Amino acid sequence: MPSKVLRFTAVEPGGARQISFPLHDHTVNASHVGALLEALLDSITKEIQATQDVSDGDVLQAVCMALAIRMNLVEAPPGAVRAMVASTLQQADEAVSDSVVQPAGRA
Repeated sequence: MPSKVLRFTAVEPGGARQISFPLHDHTVNASHVGALLEALLDSITKEIQATQDVSDGDVLQAVCMALAIRMNLVEAPPGAVRAMVASTLQQADEAVSDSVVQPAGRA
């Protein structure tokens, strides 16, 4: 288990998912990572709700394009950035896959 973990709740249809994302050893501020993640997801949700004509593939393409742009802004060798992104994506995917949607209800 990594030394740093971001605990995140993702609300989705039918409930909420508690996810423990492993963070890179060089993470400076886990709170900022969580805030950025929440802002990104909120922005995507608002855009989808506003247009209603956005497919999952459209969303994934846009996220990948944004990631590619951000990757090229990092001051590090491109191969090192690609390896870090690939590793981080795999770990994040595994964290989401390992989580379970808990049904949510109203009291």
